[in-house]
Amino acid sequence: MLAHTFCEEGNPVLVTTKEHMMSSTSETSMEGDILTIDQAAAYLTISKATLYTWRTRRVGFGPRAVKVGGCLRYRRSDLDAWVAEHLETIDDVAAMAQQRAGDGVSLSRASGPRRAG
Repeated sequence: MLAHTFCEEGNPVLVTTKEHMMSSTSETSMEGDILTIDQAAAYLTISKATLYTWRTRRVGFGPRAVKVGGCLRYRRSDLDAWVAEHLETIDDVAAMAQQRAGDGVSLSRASGPRRAG
């Protein structure tokens, strides 16, 4: 974002505008099937750093990517497939609740820590 100062009737007016850093080609549009890492992160509502982490530190965990001209790209269909594979089921939620109960973790904010007695 850039701030510009203009004068209107002798008074300065601060106007903030978004400057487009990329071209206005279809590459910047989320309508295409091939997305940049920025677009893929926005599509999944996660940070770009998270995608990079999944790719380098948790190999095989994140969505599949392809290198095009040395740049990382994601197919929308691969992102959708990855999301579908990682949906939580009711069984997953129940298992997590049982694990928490077994660990002595209270889900109530009103209760304090448990005392060994």
